[in-house]
Amino acid sequence: MAEHQPTAVRYSTTNVTNSKESQSFGWEQPVPVNPFWDTIPYCTATNFLSHYTPSELSALPIDTASTAPNPEKYTLLLSLLCAKLSALPPALHETNPSLWRSLKQSIFTYQDALGLPEAETTIREMVEQRSDKQTITMSNVVTLHMLADYLVKTGQCEEAERVEREVCAFMDGHERLGRDSPQAINARRIIARAIWGQGEGRREDARGLIGEIEGIVEGMGEGRFAVYREEERELNEAMKAGLGA
Repeated sequence: MAEHQPTAVRYSTTNVTNSKESQSFGWEQPVPVNPFWDTIPYCTATNFLSHYTPSELSALPIDTASTAPNPEKYTLLLSLLCAKLSALPPALHETNPSLWRSLKQSIFTYQDALGLPEAETTIREMVEQRSDKQTITMSNVVTLHMLADYLVKTGQCEEAERVEREVCAFMDGHERLGRDSPQAINARRIIARAIWGQGEGRREDARGLIGEIEGIVEGMGEGRFAVYREEERELNEAMKAGLGA
């Protein structure tokens, strides 16, 4: 029997939702449209949904009509992810490192969203358990990217800048990404925030990078990632407002 499909779904932006071509990007995943999921940011939602088929999802104790506050929803989703990981073999990080990394990444996402102190332990454990510590690859770049973002939020800005500059260089040179990809643009935003957070002596450097980011975003209109340009503009404005730049 075919698995039930939600009657309505959303993607990362309205433009992607309306574009079958854009939905083919590997990072796009449908999120059900209902009261439970509608208040949860897209990337936060997909970090949970990626681990379940539609039939598995329907069997979980999730009330899709719930209008509970997000922290209550996040606590439920985090507990389900932890239970899923606990049910798997203890040596999962050795026998199936990609699954272990993916589940740990999702657990970190919800720990971070809830402001739990164990979030740093989780993300640093993921970095430490990398089999390819000497280089950045598609299998570990997201972990490093998430670490840098977390470090900025917790005031560890010099380490964040160092980590994210390597991530950004990798993304710029990758054939599936490139300088004008949303991922590389976000990497530059993390670097800009990290530089800004190092004090007045680095503010001009940060402002210069912010200007560079805005130029890249405006140039997206002619490229393969044009569908994301409006969202990237909004994210740039939100960054500047948050920094007071």
